[in-house]
Amino acid sequence: MKKILISFLLVVLTVLPSGAQTLQGVVSLNDSTPCPYATVYIASINRGVAANEKGEYMLDELPAGPLKVEYSCMGQQSVRRELTLVKGETLVHNEALSEKLMLLPPAIVTPDGESPAHYVLRHVWDKAKENRARIDSWQAVVKYDAGMNDMDLIFKIIPKKYMILLKTAISVAGFRKIFNLALDHPSLKAKVSMVRTYAKGKVTDSEQKITECNEQLTADEQKTLYSNKLLIEPDIFDEVYDDYEDWGRHGSARDKFQLVGSYEQDGKMIDVLEYISTRTTEREKVNEQGEKVKETKVRSTVSRLHVVEDEWGILKAEKKGDYIQRSTECRDLGGGIYMPISSSSRLTLPTIPADSLPGMIDQAEKELKDPKDINKSEQKMLERFLKQLKEHRGHDVRMETFFAYDIKYRYFKLK
Repeated sequence: MKKILISFLLVVLTVLPSGAQTLQGVVSLNDSTPCPYATVYIASINRGVAANEKGEYMLDELPAGPLKVEYSCMGQQSVRRELTLVKGETLVHNEALSEKLMLLPPAIVTPDGESPAHYVLRHVWDKAKENRARIDSWQAVVKYDAGMNDMDLIFKIIPKKYMILLKTAISVAGFRKIFNLALDHPSLKAKVSMVRTYAKGKVTDSEQKITECNEQLTADEQKTLYSNKLLIEPDIFDEVYDDYEDWGRHGSARDKFQLVGSYEQDGKMIDVLEYISTRTTEREKVNEQGEKVKETKVRSTVSRLHVVEDEWGILKAEKKGDYIQRSTECRDLGGGIYMPISSSSRLTLPTIPADSLPGMIDQAEKELKDPKDINKSEQKMLERFLKQLKEHRGHDVRMETFFAYDIKYRYFKLK
């Protein structure tokens, strides 16, 4: 997603809409560790949600009675359970997933010696082009919880090595307003709902509303919250089939993917494609003896696609790195067209070591003694930040943000 760095400015929690019958719980692995961003999906009503980083999930506004619920996660065996919801009650169901057995496929003979992974991806995007042309219209309800980070980092005292991330995030076109909103409302948490419609080649949003908010927002501030398209591409189809994704038609990593395995699901063969990139960095540090030494770190990013072989659609997409994690779950909504029903992203910045805090505290105190170069909102935030720094004295500071959204299609028509 082009706007992934914007999540630096947002703390968006797992989707928690309200309703009469609710299903919630925790998805974990067999060793009891959480399964982050697992997908919970109910095919009969076409509803799904991504769990948060702790494996916690919640779905409400569900019908009473028996429901078949599917629990899935990258690299784990999907599980289907028939659960019964009682009218007006919340059902808590925890699920443990087992590791999936990956079956290496036989050698694929491709024309002109084309790599198997490139062969699969080429067919995916050829099919995506056909499917986009076949889509007549669709309408979906998108629900998400939106919030602003407490702005723990302020321009005046943020370490230089983190500054480029922050500057990149707020400089993306159209997002400076959302940053200013964050300064004015540093603890904003708001539940948002909207209806997104695609028809005649155009995408429009309607029925936008804030269903819950912990702060009073002006009409302009509410408009800012709506208009920044915080979570999804204007066309939901582009969430996984955008030309400029790493795995897209023009993606920089497209030709570097490898076909690493396959497995069967619902009678269909799923091919797994993977691309791993690594980067080595060096920095100086002082060891316990007071000597300056060089520390080498190797960082890896794994991009993985699960492709439905007979339909050439992306069933799941995942990108995991040291700082960014993103996953998207898709479903066949008719005629082999795979559209996202849930997605989640997380940005984790490098940890600020405890020995850096004293210098940051000193710098913050200097800025507050002569605050002529900052406005009142920034001064207030600086005071909050200084207080938090002092509370965290002696400890490393780790910052991460994430968001998830849930899509429910009202209708979906093909030409």
